[in-house]
Amino acid sequence: MDLAAVLLVVSVLFVIAFILLTVTLMRQRGTARELEAALADESGARDRAALLLAIASAVNSSLALEEVLNVALTHAGRIMGAVAGAMYLVRTGKAEMYREASYNLTNRARGGIRKLDEEPLSSVIGAMRPLVVKLDEHTAPGLELGGHPQHALVVPIQRSGQLMGAMELYLNAWRELSEDQADLLNGVASQAAIAIRHAQLFQAQEENALTDELTKLPNRRALAQEFLKEMQRARRHKNAIAFVMVDLDHFKQVNDTYGHLNGDAVLAELAQILKGGARESDVCARYGGEEFGLILHETTESGARVLAERIRAKVAAATFPGGLKLTISVGVAATEDANLFTQLIDRADQALYAAKQGGRNQVRVADMKGPAPKSHMTKPEVEPAV
Repeated sequence: MDLAAVLLVVSVLFVIAFILLTVTLMRQRGTARELEAALADESGARDRAALLLAIASAVNSSLALEEVLNVALTHAGRIMGAVAGAMYLVRTGKAEMYREASYNLTNRARGGIRKLDEEPLSSVIGAMRPLVVKLDEHTAPGLELGGHPQHALVVPIQRSGQLMGAMELYLNAWRELSEDQADLLNGVASQAAIAIRHAQLFQAQEENALTDELTKLPNRRALAQEFLKEMQRARRHKNAIAFVMVDLDHFKQVNDTYGHLNGDAVLAELAQILKGGARESDVCARYGGEEFGLILHETTESGARVLAERIRAKVAAATFPGGLKLTISVGVAATEDANLFTQLIDRADQALYAAKQGGRNQVRVADMKGPAPKSHMTKPEVEPAV
């Protein structure tokens, strides 16, 4: 074979080898891309599974609504790349949602209340599926790092066809929502719905344990808890607090003459008068039997006396079930001295006793500088009659 023929064969073999090498590299690159895509899908699936597992774990491990909402919100926000987020819940009897949890928003960020028939909720509620909604200057909340988001990914939260709330994940740019992402967010919403229901049931049980069945006011246990909180708040801010003790005059005669059912109706009516006479910041509770207690927030002795007199006059002017005209005796105690806070209930009780001894249907104010009365802590707990 001559040299020309050898060179021709070598050239052909070289070309064939080059073609085979090129095809192999292309296949490897394709496989690498497929592997990368598969790994991405697998990573996304792992993230989605981890998110739902974390939320499910929170639902099962805690009955604290705020904790569960924060878990759902922050995990979903991380997966969707949101710059901030907020969770809203529906309140019974209101066509509004209230922001109950958030992250990366400024304090008092706008949009704390969302109306159901206005954007960004109306479109989402109509479709009942996750949607990306454009925000305007009235609906975009302030971000902790500055500025306002332009869009919100809104996810409705529902259970058995009942709207319970919505999750807003804030975005700086418009984004198409894939089917997988929508499925993930629906899974998050389902877990959040379970959590909300569990927390609401638990809260209802707690409220029942702290609510007087007859009057629907806080009971003595709840009053003690609120008084402790008020003392701590007053010490921290160096404010005055007052306690008012109310007793319905001659209530035993009402029961003996008109029966216990009418007596119960009288107590329920008195509870409404007391609650209506107190301020929104005050706590009005049933202390036991025909006795009621009021914690007056940031109230001096003179302010407490005025409020007590106003309530006494309202009761005297009222007509109770059965056409009865009744009165109350009232004891008031107030102080700015944190060292005397723990004596307020006993001092008010002492003043109430003085009012009853003095003829009833009157207000007496305790002398906080006088000798301390015997503590109520030594008295046995008495279950309120209903």
